[in-house]
Amino acid sequence: MDRGATNGEVDTDSGVDWGASSIAQSLTQIVVSARTTPHADPELAARGLPDFTALLAAELATAAAPPDTHALSSLGVGELVLSARELIGLSQRTLAAFAGTSQNAVTAIETGNRLPTIRSLMRLVEGAGLELVVGLRRPGADQPVVLGALVSNADDGLADFLPLRAPSPFDGPPDR
Repeated sequence: MDRGATNGEVDTDSGVDWGASSIAQSLTQIVVSARTTPHADPELAARGLPDFTALLAAELATAAAPPDTHALSSLGVGELVLSARELIGLSQRTLAAFAGTSQNAVTAIETGNRLPTIRSLMRLVEGAGLELVVGLRRPGADQPVVLGALVSNADDGLADFLPLRAPSPFDGPPDR
């Protein structure tokens, strides 16, 4: 295909006129045929900018929708370790040293390739200078019923649960 023809010459292979005026006409036809609805803002249309009204409306509707509380992360517990590490600004190697494990173990947990035990998870979180907070929540509820921190007990090496929020004995059993 000879695209060097610019003086109104026709390409003999395809029969296309590669002259400058014919290119401009064909591009104009493509753009005009692509826009089926009038532009909502004449000022933007005059500047050649597209109409993003429908896109903006969809984005606003998505932002206004209630969050999907049942969406699961593909990383699982690894995302928790990653968040703890990034909140404090530690490298995987440094967190591993603080937690008494290897960088490979931290990588495997953060990527979801390995599920840590509660004890390992506590060591990693405590290595970042944080406490692991766990809770109980009824399915679909916004707030947990019980919330507390798991803290290592130096006397026996086990985890102690320190309640942060517990139900009142006056609440009674839940309605079913």
